[in-house]
Amino acid sequence: MITARSFPFFAAAGLTLAALSLTSAPASAQQAGKNTAAGPLPVTPFGPRAKPPRRTAVQPGAPRPAAPKPETVATHGIWKVQCEKVPAGKDKNGNIIKRKVCYLAATRIDPEKRGVFLAVLLLKAKRKGAKGKVVAAHMFNMRAPIGVYLPTGIGLEVDGKAIARAPFLRCSQAFCESLAQASPKTLTALQKGKTARFIYYAAPGVGLPLTFDLKGFAAAMKTLNDVQK
Repeated sequence: MITARSFPFFAAAGLTLAALSLTSAPASAQQAGKNTAAGPLPVTPFGPRAKPPRRTAVQPGAPRPAAPKPETVATHGIWKVQCEKVPAGKDKNGNIIKRKVCYLAATRIDPEKRGVFLAVLLLKAKRKGAKGKVVAAHMFNMRAPIGVYLPTGIGLEVDGKAIARAPFLRCSQAFCESLAQASPKTLTALQKGKTARFIYYAAPGVGLPLTFDLKGFAAAMKTLNDVQK
């Protein structure tokens, strides 16, 4: 099954990533809706009495800095293995430390329904497990259009069989997204299956399914595990 977890990775605008601490999570949809200035939305720590980060003012008409493009390491079917360097804290001199983060990425757009799309990213990352031990896990970051029906989240079927469901966590001005951990059972089904169908809803009972070809998914997973130790 896929379960929502606080995790060290959060996908920012486009297909680029921003690294968080092991105890951080995305800002709420309500907080996201209040950000109207140009530029990427700030990441707010999750927890009681968390202080919001200070936002750098953006001058009207000032050009936004171009986000670095991820490096495509390999392509297997519709699944791309991409890597990029993300901030991971500062050294003792105040210099920003960056580390490489790799993930699978695929996007489907419904050719018949305007504005219906889903971007799926699968990251291999580390988190604190039992007794503080750091363990590896795979995380899904899925992005759907704003205006979706949030309570039902995103469902996953593989070859017609219901596998899991993940909740939406927040919405920005560009999309609503889900961040959830994938169990070994879910990953096995995806690697052995032929097609995956992700379903979100426009309204109760009005599903908007998007089908992803799983040919190449297993090979892409192997590449991801090789490049992201």
